[in-house]
Amino acid sequence: MNEENLRPYPGALLNPKLDPVFKSMFTHNSDEAHHALTEFLSAMLNQQISDVSIDQNELPIDSEKDKQSIFDLTCKTDSGKKVMNVEMQGHNDLNSFDNRSEYHVAHLLNHFVKKGTSWKNVPEAVMISVLNFVYDEDVKDGFLVYKMRLNDGTGLKSARLKIIYLELPKFEKLPDMPLKKLTAIEKWAKFFLYANRKEKTEYVKMLAETEEGIMYAQRVLDSISQSDAEWRRERDYIDAVNTEITIRMEAKEAGMEEGRQEGLQEGLQKGLQKGIQQATVSIIYNMKAQGLSSELIASCTGLSIEEINAL
Repeated sequence: MNEENLRPYPGALLNPKLDPVFKSMFTHNSDEAHHALTEFLSAMLNQQISDVSIDQNELPIDSEKDKQSIFDLTCKTDSGKKVMNVEMQGHNDLNSFDNRSEYHVAHLLNHFVKKGTSWKNVPEAVMISVLNFVYDEDVKDGFLVYKMRLNDGTGLKSARLKIIYLELPKFEKLPDMPLKKLTAIEKWAKFFLYANRKEKTEYVKMLAETEEGIMYAQRVLDSISQSDAEWRRERDYIDAVNTEITIRMEAKEAGMEEGRQEGLQEGLQKGLQKGIQQATVSIIYNMKAQGLSSELIASCTGLSIEEINAL
Protein backbone atom coordinates (compact mmCIF):
# COMPACT_ATOMS: atom_id res chain seq x y z
CA MET A 1 0.00 0.00 0.00
CA ASN A 2 1.05 3.61 -0.52
CA GLU A 3 -0.45 7.07 -0.23
CA GLU A 4 -1.58 7.03 -3.87
CA ASN A 5 -3.37 3.68 -3.64
CA LEU A 6 -4.39 2.62 -0.14
CA ARG A 7 -6.68 -0.18 -1.29
CA PRO A 8 -4.66 -3.35 -0.60
CA TYR A 9 -5.89 -5.24 -3.68
CA PRO A 10 -8.53 -4.80 -6.43
CA GLY A 11 -11.96 -5.55 -5.04
CA ALA A 12 -10.90 -5.17 -1.40
CA LEU A 13 -13.63 -3.84 0.88
CA LEU A 14 -13.40 -1.63 3.93
CA ASN A 15 -14.04 -3.21 7.33
CA PRO A 16 -17.63 -2.49 8.50
CA LYS A 17 -16.63 -3.55 12.04
CA LEU A 18 -14.79 -0.23 12.40
CA ASP A 19 -16.70 2.86 13.54
CA PRO A 20 -15.97 5.20 10.59
CA VAL A 21 -16.76 2.52 7.98
CA PHE A 22 -19.93 1.40 9.78
CA LYS A 23 -21.13 4.99 9.88
CA SER A 24 -20.22 5.74 6.26
CA MET A 25 -21.97 2.61 5.03
CA PHE A 26 -25.30 3.58 6.60
CA THR A 27 -25.13 7.37 6.12
CA HIS A 28 -23.80 7.49 2.55
CA ASN A 29 -25.82 9.89 0.42
CA SER A 30 -27.59 7.23 -1.61
CA ASP A 31 -30.85 5.32 -1.76
CA GLU A 32 -28.92 2.10 -1.23
CA ALA A 33 -27.57 3.28 2.14
CA HIS A 34 -31.03 4.38 3.23
CA HIS A 35 -32.54 1.01 2.27
CA ALA A 36 -29.70 -0.85 3.97
CA LEU A 37 -30.22 1.04 7.24
CA THR A 38 -34.00 0.57 7.11
CA GLU A 39 -33.69 -3.19 6.55
CA PHE A 40 -30.99 -3.59 9.19
CA LEU A 41 -33.13 -1.83 11.81
CA SER A 42 -36.15 -3.87 10.79
CA ALA A 43 -34.16 -7.05 11.45
CA MET A 44 -32.81 -5.83 14.78
CA LEU A 45 -36.25 -4.72 15.98
CA ASN A 46 -38.02 -7.77 14.53
CA GLN A 47 -40.61 -5.59 12.83
CA GLN A 48 -40.79 -3.94 9.45
CA ILE A 49 -39.98 -0.23 9.56
CA SER A 50 -41.37 1.82 6.69
CA ASP A 51 -38.88 4.65 6.82
CA VAL A 52 -36.06 6.08 8.90
CA SER A 53 -34.58 9.56 9.15
CA ILE A 54 -31.15 10.42 10.53
CA ASP A 55 -30.88 13.03 13.29
CA GLN A 56 -27.92 14.81 14.90
CA ASN A 57 -25.48 12.35 16.44
CA GLU A 58 -24.30 14.64 19.25
CA LEU A 59 -27.06 15.18 21.78
CA PRO A 60 -27.10 18.51 23.64
CA ILE A 61 -26.42 18.61 27.39
CA ASP A 62 -28.02 20.75 30.09
CA SER A 63 -24.76 21.59 31.83
CA GLU A 64 -21.05 21.57 30.98
CA LYS A 65 -20.70 19.13 33.88
CA ASP A 66 -22.96 16.58 32.18
CA LYS A 67 -21.44 13.65 30.31
CA GLN A 68 -21.72 14.01 26.53
CA SER A 69 -23.54 11.48 24.32
CA ILE A 70 -22.03 11.16 20.84
CA PHE A 71 -23.49 8.37 18.72
CA ASP A 72 -22.49 6.76 15.43
CA LEU A 73 -26.06 7.14 14.20
CA THR A 74 -29.08 8.80 15.76
CA CYS A 75 -32.25 8.04 13.85
CA LYS A 76 -35.99 7.95 14.24
CA THR A 77 -39.04 6.74 12.39
CA ASP A 78 -41.05 9.34 10.53
CA SER A 79 -43.98 8.65 12.81
CA GLY A 80 -41.78 9.56 15.77
CA LYS A 81 -42.73 6.40 17.61
CA LYS A 82 -39.13 5.20 17.87
CA VAL A 83 -35.83 7.01 18.43
CA MET A 84 -32.65 4.98 18.07
CA ASN A 85 -28.93 5.10 18.63
CA VAL A 86 -27.11 2.68 16.32
CA GLU A 87 -23.42 2.03 16.75
CA MET A 88 -20.49 -0.30 16.21
CA GLN A 89 -18.42 -0.94 19.34
CA GLY A 90 -14.97 -2.51 19.25
CA HIS A 91 -14.17 -3.01 22.94
CA ASN A 92 -15.81 -3.11 26.36
CA ASP A 93 -14.22 0.03 27.78
CA LEU A 94 -13.36 -0.52 31.47
CA ASN A 95 -15.89 -3.40 31.45
CA SER A 96 -18.61 -0.77 31.84
CA PHE A 97 -20.38 -0.94 28.49
CA ASP A 98 -23.70 -1.75 30.16
CA ASN A 99 -23.47 1.42 32.29
CA ARG A 100 -22.69 3.42 29.17
CA SER A 101 -25.65 1.87 27.34
CA GLU A 102 -28.12 2.70 30.08
CA TYR A 103 -26.93 6.30 30.27
CA HIS A 104 -27.10 6.79 26.50
CA VAL A 105 -30.55 5.28 26.01
CA ALA A 106 -31.91 7.40 28.89
CA HIS A 107 -30.29 10.51 27.39
CA LEU A 108 -31.80 9.61 24.02
CA LEU A 109 -35.30 9.38 25.46
CA ASN A 110 -34.89 12.60 27.41
CA HIS A 111 -33.72 14.47 24.30
CA PHE A 112 -36.71 13.53 22.16
CA VAL A 113 -39.44 14.08 24.75
CA LYS A 114 -40.26 17.78 24.67
CA LYS A 115 -42.27 19.85 27.10
CA GLY A 116 -45.98 19.41 26.55
CA THR A 117 -45.67 15.91 25.04
CA SER A 118 -48.52 13.67 26.12
CA TRP A 119 -47.33 10.69 28.16
CA LYS A 120 -49.15 8.50 25.65
CA ASN A 121 -46.93 9.84 22.89
CA VAL A 122 -43.57 9.26 24.57
CA PRO A 123 -41.44 7.45 21.95
CA GLU A 124 -39.64 4.17 22.45
CA ALA A 125 -35.90 4.77 22.89
CA VAL A 126 -33.70 1.97 21.59
CA MET A 127 -29.93 1.53 21.89
CA ILE A 128 -28.68 -0.84 19.16
CA SER A 129 -25.03 -1.85 19.49
CA VAL A 130 -23.15 -4.19 17.18
CA LEU A 131 -20.36 -5.50 19.42
CA ASN A 132 -17.05 -6.81 18.16
CA PHE A 133 -16.54 -8.41 21.58
CA VAL A 134 -18.50 -10.75 23.85
CA TYR A 135 -20.50 -8.84 26.44
CA ASP A 136 -21.96 -11.79 28.35
CA GLU A 137 -19.99 -15.03 28.36
CA ASP A 138 -22.76 -16.81 30.28
CA VAL A 139 -25.35 -16.38 27.51
CA LYS A 140 -24.98 -18.58 24.43
CA ASP A 141 -27.17 -16.45 22.19
CA GLY A 142 -25.39 -13.56 20.48
CA PHE A 143 -28.53 -11.45 20.04
CA LEU A 144 -29.47 -9.90 23.38
CA VAL A 145 -32.50 -7.69 24.04
CA TYR A 146 -32.83 -5.92 27.40
CA LYS A 147 -35.76 -3.93 28.76
CA MET A 148 -37.15 -3.12 32.20
CA ARG A 149 -38.48 -6.22 33.95
CA LEU A 150 -39.80 -7.37 37.30
CA ASN A 151 -37.96 -9.99 39.32
CA ASP A 152 -40.28 -12.68 37.97
CA GLY A 153 -39.23 -11.84 34.40
CA THR A 154 -42.38 -10.03 33.28
CA GLY A 155 -41.76 -6.75 31.50
CA LEU A 156 -43.00 -3.23 32.03
CA LYS A 157 -46.03 -2.81 29.78
CA SER A 158 -44.77 0.28 27.99
CA ALA A 159 -41.06 -0.69 27.93
CA ARG A 160 -39.98 2.70 26.57
CA LEU A 161 -36.29 1.90 27.07
CA LYS A 162 -34.68 -0.98 25.20
CA ILE A 163 -31.05 -2.06 24.74
CA ILE A 164 -30.08 -4.48 21.96
CA TYR A 165 -26.66 -6.10 21.58
CA LEU A 166 -25.46 -8.10 18.58
CA GLU A 167 -22.29 -9.90 19.75
CA LEU A 168 -20.41 -10.71 16.54
CA PRO A 169 -17.79 -13.13 17.97
CA LYS A 170 -20.54 -15.56 19.00
CA PHE A 171 -21.55 -15.94 15.34
CA GLU A 172 -18.06 -16.99 14.23
CA LYS A 173 -18.84 -20.59 15.25
CA LEU A 174 -22.19 -20.62 13.45
CA PRO A 175 -21.98 -22.80 10.30
CA ASP A 176 -22.15 -20.77 7.08
CA MET A 177 -24.41 -23.16 5.24
CA PRO A 178 -27.16 -23.67 4.35
CA LEU A 179 -28.19 -20.02 4.04
CA LYS A 180 -31.89 -20.81 4.08
CA LYS A 181 -31.57 -21.92 7.71
CA LEU A 182 -30.04 -18.61 8.85
CA THR A 183 -32.24 -15.89 10.33
CA ALA A 184 -31.97 -12.27 9.15
CA ILE A 185 -30.03 -11.43 12.33
CA GLU A 186 -27.56 -14.26 11.71
CA LYS A 187 -27.06 -13.15 8.11
CA TRP A 188 -26.30 -9.56 9.17
CA ALA A 189 -23.81 -10.84 11.75
CA LYS A 190 -22.10 -12.93 9.07
CA PHE A 191 -22.00 -9.91 6.77
CA PHE A 192 -20.27 -7.72 9.36
CA LEU A 193 -17.81 -10.52 10.13
CA TYR A 194 -17.00 -11.46 6.53
CA ALA A 195 -17.47 -8.33 4.38
CA ASN A 196 -13.78 -7.41 4.24
CA ARG A 197 -12.39 -10.99 4.16
CA LYS A 198 -11.05 -11.92 0.73
CA GLU A 199 -11.66 -15.63 1.25
CA LYS A 200 -15.35 -14.97 2.05
CA THR A 201 -16.11 -12.85 -1.03
CA GLU A 202 -18.35 -15.43 -2.70
CA TYR A 203 -20.19 -16.21 0.53
CA VAL A 204 -20.94 -12.52 1.11
CA LYS A 205 -22.37 -12.35 -2.42
CA MET A 206 -24.67 -15.25 -1.55
CA LEU A 207 -25.74 -13.47 1.63
CA ALA A 208 -26.63 -10.43 -0.47
CA GLU A 209 -28.69 -12.60 -2.82
CA THR A 210 -30.83 -13.88 0.06
CA GLU A 211 -31.20 -10.67 2.13
CA GLU A 212 -32.21 -7.42 0.43
CA GLY A 213 -30.78 -5.15 3.12
CA ILE A 214 -27.38 -6.86 2.89
CA MET A 215 -27.49 -6.48 -0.89
CA TYR A 216 -27.83 -2.71 -0.49
CA ALA A 217 -25.19 -2.59 2.26
CA GLN A 218 -22.72 -4.50 0.08
CA ARG A 219 -23.32 -2.10 -2.81
CA VAL A 220 -22.62 0.90 -0.59
CA LEU A 221 -19.55 -0.74 0.93
CA ASP A 222 -18.22 -1.48 -2.55
CA SER A 223 -18.86 2.13 -3.58
CA ILE A 224 -17.11 3.78 -0.63
CA SER A 225 -14.26 1.27 -0.92
CA GLN A 226 -13.33 2.94 -4.22
CA SER A 227 -12.32 6.04 -2.27
CA ASP A 228 -8.75 6.53 -1.04
CA ALA A 229 -10.14 9.01 1.49
CA GLU A 230 -12.20 6.24 3.09
CA TRP A 231 -9.17 3.91 3.22
CA ARG A 232 -7.11 6.67 4.76
CA ARG A 233 -9.83 7.28 7.35
CA GLU A 234 -9.89 3.56 8.19
CA ARG A 235 -6.09 3.45 8.54
CA ASP A 236 -5.99 6.56 10.73
CA TYR A 237 -8.73 5.16 12.95
CA ILE A 238 -6.83 1.88 13.42
CA ASP A 239 -3.64 3.80 14.20
CA ALA A 240 -5.45 5.96 16.75
CA VAL A 241 -7.05 2.96 18.47
CA ASN A 242 -3.73 1.08 18.60
CA THR A 243 -2.04 4.16 20.06
CA GLU A 244 -4.76 4.47 22.68
CA ILE A 245 -4.44 0.82 23.67
CA THR A 246 -0.65 1.05 23.94
CA ILE A 247 -0.77 4.20 26.05
CA ARG A 248 -3.44 2.77 28.32
CA MET A 249 -1.31 -0.28 28.97
CA GLU A 250 1.73 1.88 29.68
CA ALA A 251 -0.33 4.12 31.95
CA LYS A 252 -1.66 1.15 33.87
CA GLU A 253 1.84 -0.25 34.35
CA ALA A 254 3.17 3.16 35.41
CA GLY A 255 0.32 3.62 37.85
CA MET A 256 0.81 0.19 39.37
CA GLU A 257 4.54 0.79 39.75
CA GLU A 258 3.97 4.09 41.55
CA GLY A 259 1.43 2.38 43.76
CA ARG A 260 3.89 -0.36 44.65
CA GLN A 261 6.52 2.21 45.56
CA GLU A 262 4.17 3.96 47.97
CA GLY A 263 3.27 0.59 49.42
CA LEU A 264 -0.40 1.44 50.01
CA GLN A 265 -3.63 0.75 48.16
CA GLU A 266 -4.24 4.49 48.15
CA GLY A 267 -0.93 4.92 46.36
CA LEU A 268 -1.91 2.34 43.75
CA GLN A 269 -5.15 4.16 42.96
CA LYS A 270 -3.42 7.54 42.92
CA GLY A 271 -0.63 6.33 40.65
CA LEU A 272 -3.02 4.59 38.28
CA GLN A 273 -5.22 7.66 38.02
CA LYS A 274 -2.22 9.91 37.39
CA GLY A 275 -0.96 7.62 34.67
CA ILE A 276 -4.38 7.44 33.03
CA GLN A 277 -4.75 11.24 33.11
CA GLN A 278 -1.36 11.68 31.46
CA ALA A 279 -2.20 8.99 28.96
CA THR A 280 -5.51 10.61 28.07
CA VAL A 281 -3.76 13.87 27.16
CA SER A 282 -1.23 11.96 25.06
CA ILE A 283 -4.01 10.03 23.35
CA ILE A 284 -5.79 13.24 22.40
CA TYR A 285 -2.62 14.79 21.00
CA ASN A 286 -2.00 11.68 18.92
CA MET A 287 -5.57 11.57 17.64
CA LYS A 288 -5.42 15.26 16.69
CA ALA A 289 -2.13 14.66 14.92
CA GLN A 290 -3.85 11.90 12.90
CA GLY A 291 -6.48 14.43 11.80
CA LEU A 292 -9.39 12.87 13.68
CA SER A 293 -12.34 15.12 14.46
CA SER A 294 -13.11 16.36 17.97
CA GLU A 295 -16.38 14.40 17.83
CA LEU A 296 -14.59 11.10 17.17
CA ILE A 297 -11.98 11.86 19.85
CA ALA A 298 -14.75 12.61 22.32
CA SER A 299 -16.39 9.30 21.48
CA CYS A 300 -13.13 7.41 22.10
CA THR A 301 -12.07 9.18 25.31
CA GLY A 302 -15.34 10.02 27.04
CA LEU A 303 -14.35 13.69 27.35
CA SER A 304 -16.48 16.56 26.13
CA ILE A 305 -15.70 18.36 22.89
CA GLU A 306 -15.08 21.53 24.90
CA GLU A 307 -12.43 19.78 27.03
CA ILE A 308 -10.74 18.41 23.93
CA ASN A 309 -10.72 21.73 22.11
CA ALA A 310 -9.27 23.42 25.20
CA LEU A 311 -6.07 21.35 24.93
